[in-house]
Amino acid sequence: MKLLSTRKRLVPLTFFSLFYLTSLTLSATTLEIIRPLAKTVIDESEITIVVKVTDPQISRVVFTDAQGNQFEREIKANKQVYCQSLKANLGDNPLSVVSYKEKEVKESKTISVYFRSEISPGFQDEPSGFKKNLLHNDKNEQLCKTCHVMSDKPRKKGEIVENPEDSSCYQCHKNLVSQTKGHAPALNWMCTECHTGEKGEYSNAKEDKSKYTTPDPIMDRCFGCHENIKNVWFAKKSEHGPVRDSRCNRCHNPHGSNQEFFLRKSIWDLCTTCHSEKATGAHVISSFVRGSTHPTKGVQDPARPGRELVCSGCHDPHGSEGIFLLRSKGKTAFSVCVRCHKK
Repeated sequence: MKLLSTRKRLVPLTFFSLFYLTSLTLSATTLEIIRPLAKTVIDESEITIVVKVTDPQISRVVFTDAQGNQFEREIKANKQVYCQSLKANLGDNPLSVVSYKEKEVKESKTISVYFRSEISPGFQDEPSGFKKNLLHNDKNEQLCKTCHVMSDKPRKKGEIVENPEDSSCYQCHKNLVSQTKGHAPALNWMCTECHTGEKGEYSNAKEDKSKYTTPDPIMDRCFGCHENIKNVWFAKKSEHGPVRDSRCNRCHNPHGSNQEFFLRKSIWDLCTTCHSEKATGAHVISSFVRGSTHPTKGVQDPARPGRELVCSGCHDPHGSEGIFLLRSKGKTAFSVCVRCHKK
């Protein structure tokens, strides 16, 4: 009976000891993810992750993006902060960092960011609890200044950067211009031509202020270079929604794209994102002949030899003198039809 009583006293003590030792182990962290903050929203496929290594015995860290790509960084003496650009997929992205002491895993940390897109159904709105957390303000940049120059030297309007590596933006954002077709201001690292720190009518008032935000709508910045088309577009009788709302970047990626005209998707896929009813093939002549269809892709365009038939073959996506944004000046569609279907 006495032995049983002793065991009863030892069990709570042993449990407390294990709990205490476990707590010490968990609190002995080797690294800290500084940016992005957990549950951050991004609008581009690139995200820069910044970590602080707090244990001098760590020899390397390995970053892993949502696509499974891994990037290894060797830890240097007297340096604690490391950053890495990672690629993101649409939607939720777990980004992980693992610290090593030689070959031994010491700690693994994961955060989640959400890549949203206005032109991708299912990914147009971030989940509850996610929000934008922008980096570029004086407070956040203090840590970066140990390695990076955080302010670009003053430049004249329209002045290009002869050597991209001379831009303070290059080291963290060079992947933004890795596409096959690059937009001139981005390729020449004229970042502050568009990234002015201003907000616009459609900017989210709840989102953090940054000295490198772009105004939304963006069209006035675009017309800084494309001024010659401003009067042409707004003289048209029919306006396309994104043009009317001055939101060029809904369809075009201002940094670059693998698609022509810096489009965010191929023309047909881009148009049918909003006009999904046209993706069925029941288009063009279905209203005249019941059950009939007209191709909108997958065939050659008779009016433009060597090119595939796409929506913009018949419609002008910026504006038109005709109805339905058709490339005609008449009140009917037949003037467009005869471009391919000669009498």
